[in-house]
Amino acid sequence: MQAIDIENAIVLPWGLGSKSPKDLFAVCSKIANCPQDIVLDASALSYVDPLGMATMRAMFEDQLTRKRISIQFLSKDLTSYLARMDFFKDIDIEGVDLSSVGKRNDRSGSLVEITKIHEHHQAEAAASRLARAITGRLTQSDPDAPVDEHTGRNEYDSYRGPLEYSLKELLENALTHARREGRMNAAVWITCQFYPKLNIVRMAIVDNGCGFLATLKEHPEVQEPTDRHAIEAALKPRVSCNRGAMAKILGSENQGIGLTTTAKIAGAAGGGLVIISGNGMHDTKRQYSTELGDVRWNGVSIAFSCTRDLLPTISISDLLPKDDVGIEEDELDLDLDFR
Repeated sequence: MQAIDIENAIVLPWGLGSKSPKDLFAVCSKIANCPQDIVLDASALSYVDPLGMATMRAMFEDQLTRKRISIQFLSKDLTSYLARMDFFKDIDIEGVDLSSVGKRNDRSGSLVEITKIHEHHQAEAAASRLARAITGRLTQSDPDAPVDEHTGRNEYDSYRGPLEYSLKELLENALTHARREGRMNAAVWITCQFYPKLNIVRMAIVDNGCGFLATLKEHPEVQEPTDRHAIEAALKPRVSCNRGAMAKILGSENQGIGLTTTAKIAGAAGGGLVIISGNGMHDTKRQYSTELGDVRWNGVSIAFSCTRDLLPTISISDLLPKDDVGIEEDELDLDLDFR
C-alpha cells in the first residue's frame, strides 16, 4: 500500500462546525482542490458538530470516488463519537482505528445519526426522526393517541407534528433544488444532536447540489446576482416553492415555507440558522450576511440551533407566512400549534 504523506497533510482546525463555519468550508475547499490522495492531520481537532459531520461526510463521499482519504491522529474520543454518529459507515477512511468502538444504545429521542437522502419518499421519515430528536421528551405519545378533550389535540399534534411538517418541506425542497442545473445525482445529508448540558439542539441539512444562486438568479427577490443575496431571498416565504407544472416534472410539490418556517422556529426558540451556499453565508440569529472569498460550497449547508425547553412556548401557526398566493391554511392539513 502507498505510504501516507503526512508532511503535505491538510491540518484540521480545533473545531469543525457552526461555531466557525469559515474554517470548516476552508478545509472543504482544500480537500476539493487537492490533486492527490487526501491526508488530514486531526491532531488539533477537538470538536465536531452536526454541520461539520454532515458537510465532511458529503465531501468525503464525493472525493472517495477518485482519491484515497486518510485521517491521522484522530483522538479516541472523537473516533468513538463519529463512529456512533455513523460518520464512517459504508466508506473507507484510512488511518482510523474502529476496533474499540462498542455497542450503542437507542438515543432516537436525542440524536439522528448521519443519514443520506437521495429520494423524495425518504423525506417524511427523515423529518419524523429529526423532529423526535429535536423535541425529545416532549413527544412521548403516539400520533394515534387519544386527543385531549379540551384542546382536541394529543401530544403529537401539539409538538412534533408541526415541526415534522416544516422539516419535510425543507428536505423535499433541498433535494429538488439541489438537482437542478444538471446535478441529478445530488443528495442531502442530515444529522442532529441534543446537548443536555447546554439545553441546545443542533441539526444540519447539507446538500451537494447547485446552490441557491443557480436556481434563484432570475427571481425578482434576488437583489444582486450573488450567493449572499440568493440566500437572503431563499429565506423569504415561497420564493423556493415547487408547485404546478414544475412540481410534476420534478416529482415533488411543496409550498416553499420549509426554510422560512424552520428559521422562525429556531429564532423563536432562542436559536437560528447558519446557511452557506456558494461563497455566501447568512446567520439568521445575528442577522448577518457575508462572503467567504475564495472559500465556497457547491450546494447548500444549513446549521439549525434552538433551546429545546423553549419549544413548547411556540405557536407555529403564528409563524407561518400569510397567504399571498391563494393557499388556504386548511390545505396544510395541520393544526400548526405547539401549545
